[in-house]
Amino acid sequence: MKKALGLFIMGLMLFSLFAIHPVSAADYTPKDIPLNSDEATARFKADLQWYLKYGHFVISNGPYMLVMYSPENLYLKLEKYTGPRKIFTDTLPKDGHSDIIEYQGVQNPENVILQIAKGEYDMGMFSFPAGKYQGLGEDVLANLDLYKSASSYNELTFNTYHDPDKDAPLVTVGDKVYFNPFAIREVRFAMNWLVSRDYIVQNIYQGSGAPMLGCIRPSHPADKYFEPVYKALGLSGAGNEEIALKIIGNAMQEAAQQVAKYGHTLEKKEGTWYFDGEPVTVKFIIRIEDERHEIGLYVADLLEKKVGFKVDRLEWDRQKAGQVVFAKPPSNYEWNIYTGGWGTSGIPSVWIDDYTAWFYAAWYGYVPGAVDPKHINTVTVEDALKYLGDGDVDAGLAKIGAEYYKSGDSLGPMLKWTEEELTFLLTYFTTAGAKGTPYIHDDLIPDEPIKITTKEQYWDLQKISMLIGILESERIFMIETWEFYPANKQRVVKITPEASTGIGQRWSVMTAETPDKHLKIAQFASTGAMFMSAFNEVGGLSDVYSVRVWNLIRDYGATTNFDGIVTPYRCKWELERGHFTVPDDAVIYNQTQGWIAANAGKEAVVKVKVTCDFGEWHNGVKGNIDDLKYYIAFLYTWAYQDGPDDPYYDSSLGGTAGSLSNILGWQWTDDGYVVYGTYEHPLADDMTAGFYVFYPHHPWELYWAMGELVANAKEYGIDKTYSFSSGAEGVLWLDLLTKEHVDDLAKVMLKISGLTWDDITKTTTTQPPTTTTTTGGETTTTTETPGGGGNTTTYVVVGLVIIIIAAAAWYFTKKK
Repeated sequence: MKKALGLFIMGLMLFSLFAIHPVSAADYTPKDIPLNSDEATARFKADLQWYLKYGHFVISNGPYMLVMYSPENLYLKLEKYTGPRKIFTDTLPKDGHSDIIEYQGVQNPENVILQIAKGEYDMGMFSFPAGKYQGLGEDVLANLDLYKSASSYNELTFNTYHDPDKDAPLVTVGDKVYFNPFAIREVRFAMNWLVSRDYIVQNIYQGSGAPMLGCIRPSHPADKYFEPVYKALGLSGAGNEEIALKIIGNAMQEAAQQVAKYGHTLEKKEGTWYFDGEPVTVKFIIRIEDERHEIGLYVADLLEKKVGFKVDRLEWDRQKAGQVVFAKPPSNYEWNIYTGGWGTSGIPSVWIDDYTAWFYAAWYGYVPGAVDPKHINTVTVEDALKYLGDGDVDAGLAKIGAEYYKSGDSLGPMLKWTEEELTFLLTYFTTAGAKGTPYIHDDLIPDEPIKITTKEQYWDLQKISMLIGILESERIFMIETWEFYPANKQRVVKITPEASTGIGQRWSVMTAETPDKHLKIAQFASTGAMFMSAFNEVGGLSDVYSVRVWNLIRDYGATTNFDGIVTPYRCKWELERGHFTVPDDAVIYNQTQGWIAANAGKEAVVKVKVTCDFGEWHNGVKGNIDDLKYYIAFLYTWAYQDGPDDPYYDSSLGGTAGSLSNILGWQWTDDGYVVYGTYEHPLADDMTAGFYVFYPHHPWELYWAMGELVANAKEYGIDKTYSFSSGAEGVLWLDLLTKEHVDDLAKVMLKISGLTWDDITKTTTTQPPTTTTTTGGETTTTTETPGGGGNTTTYVVVGLVIIIIAAAAWYFTKKK
C-alpha cells in the first residue's frame, strides 16, 4: 500500500527555511544557492508568474499541467506537458495521448451515462455496479464500453473516543457529558455479526460485489492468507444477529456499572437504551453519493430496531463529511459512525506490508481520521491469540495456521504488543527506529531489533495483525464492490485497462485515444465540489478523486508496474544487500543542526544507488539535485517534533518518521544519491529498492513557502492559522487550489524572495487566457483569472491593482 495508495508516506513534503530555531536561515539554504542568488530569485519569479497566470500553485513535473480550475463550475482542465522528462522504463507510458483533458463534475449519474453514450463526454471517472446499467436499453449500451473494477470497497468507521481520564465510555464536550457506545470495543466487534454483508451484496448491489471481512479485498492476491483468521473467528458474509445482540447486551450492562462510578445512569427500557434519562443517540454520517447511502440506512435501522439506540441520520455529501471525519478531532464528538469508502488508483502487489497499519494503527494511518486524538489500541497479541484458543496462545496460533510461530514462547516480547508495535515491524521489517514513534510503547521495544526474515514469519504476523484489527474493530469492512467504468465506444478507440482498477488510474487516462486528442471526462460530484480534501500532497489529497487528478500532474520516482512489481520511472537504482559500514560523509538531516553524519560507522544491510532525472518543472524552471535535497530535508523537519511547541511538525506524518528512521545516511551525487539503510524486504528486491526512492513533486522553493505559511504565517503579516493536515475549527487546511490560500502563499513568496509585484509582472501578459468548455451540450466561455485559485471573479487587474499592491508593500488586498 505504500506504493498503491501513493498519497502518503514517500510523497509528502520538504522543509522550511525560515525556522525559529537557534540557527540562521542561511544554514538551511541549498548548498551553492544563496538566498539572494539569481537562481533562487528566478525560481520565485517563475512560481509567482505561474500563479498570476493560472491562479494556483500546483506546479509539478508530470505528463499534464493544471491550467484551469473553476470549483463553482465543477470544472478542471489539464494540458499535455511537452518539456523534458526522461523515463527509465519501456513498460509504462511516458506521455499521454491527449493534448487536452477536461474534467467536468456531474451530479446525476443516470443522465451522465446517457451523455457518455451520446458522445457528450468520452468517459466517466466513476464506476457503478452492473445494475446501474440495466434497463438503459440496447441502443445506449451499444455505444458504451464497460470496464470492470474491483478496487473499491466500503466500511463502517467508528469514533472510539472517550475521556482519557475516565475508565468509562463517556465523552465530555463543554458542560455536556455524552455516552459513546462505540468507545466500547465489544460493541464495535459485535457489528461484524449484526450486519449481513450478504444482504448488502444481494439487495443493495444486486450481486455486484463480495463480502469483505478484513482490510484485504477478496480479489486482492493476498486475500487467501487470511481465510484461516476469518474462519477461526467464525465470521461470514451472512452475519449472526443473535450473537451480535448477546455481545452488545453484555457490554452495555458492564458499561452501566462503569458510568455509575461517575454519577451517571445507563439502562434499557422498552427496547431502548437510555443514558441519564435520555435515549442513547448515535450520530451516523451517511454518505449520499452512492450505495453507501442505502448501506447507512440499513445499518441505522438495525441499530434502532434491534439494538435499541436512537440514530441521528446525518445524510451528508462527501465534502461535508470529509471536513468532519477526517479534518476535525474525534474528541469534538460530532459523529459516531461514518460510511467509509476506499479505492486504489494503483496496481496491487501481493506484499501488503502496511495495509493493517493504514487501517488499524494510529501511528501510521487513519483511525478514525487524520487528526489526533486517534484510536488507542489495547488488544495485545496475547489477548488475541487467547481469544481464539480459549485461553491458550498455542491453540490460537494453531487456529490461524501459523507456520513460523508454533508457540507463545517463540513470540517472546511480541506477546505484549498491540497493533501499533506489530504493524511497525510489518511495515519496516525491523523494530529499529520504532522507539519515539507516536502511539508506540517504547518499553515494549527490545534494544536488540526484531526482524522479519522469512515469508512464513511475515504471513504469520500479518495474520495476527489482521486478527487484532478485527477484534479492535475501529472500523469494520463491508464489501468489495464490482463496478464498471463507462466509455464512449466511438470516441475512446483505444485504452489500457488494469485488471484490478479498471480504467480508474493514471495509465488508462494517459493511454485513452480519441480522434481529436481531446479527452472529456465526467467526474461524479454530487456534493457540489470536485474534491473532498485539500489539494496539498503533505496532508491532503485523501480522497480518490483528487488523487486521480494529482497522479496525472506529478511523476513518480518509482511505481508499481502492471505485473505488480515496483519499477523505475523517473529514477533508477542499483541495489546491494549485505553488511555495509556507513561512511563518514553519509548524512541525515537534523532540524537544528542541518545535514550531519549522525550514523557514521554503523552497520547497514542495504546500499542503494539512486539516479534520477529532474527535467523541468511545469513553469519551465530546470530541476536539479537541490530539489531532491530540500524534499528529503523537509521530510525530516516536518515528521519529527523538536520540542512541544515545534511549529515545523505535523503529527499526521508518523509513517514518514518511521520510514526515515530506517535510513542511516545519504551521500549526494549530481543526479541522485547513495543511501544506506536498515529496511529490507525479506523476499522482494523491488520492494526493498522502492522503499529508498525519494522524488520531489514540487520545486524546493514552493515546499519552503508552504512550510512557512503553515508554521509561521503571522511573521508574514497573515492573521490566519494553516495546517497541512487539519481543517479543525479556526484552522485552514492548506489547499493549493483555494484562492485565499494561494493569495497568502504568494505573500510569503514575495517576502522571502524580496521581489515586488512590479518585478513579477514585467514579463507577464496583461490579458488572462480564456477557455471555452462544453458541458452537456452547452458551451461556456470562462476567463482564467490570475491570483485566485479557483475563483472566476477577476482578482488582479494588471495596472491599477499593481500600483495598489506595490504601495501595500507587496501584499495582496485580502478578498474573502
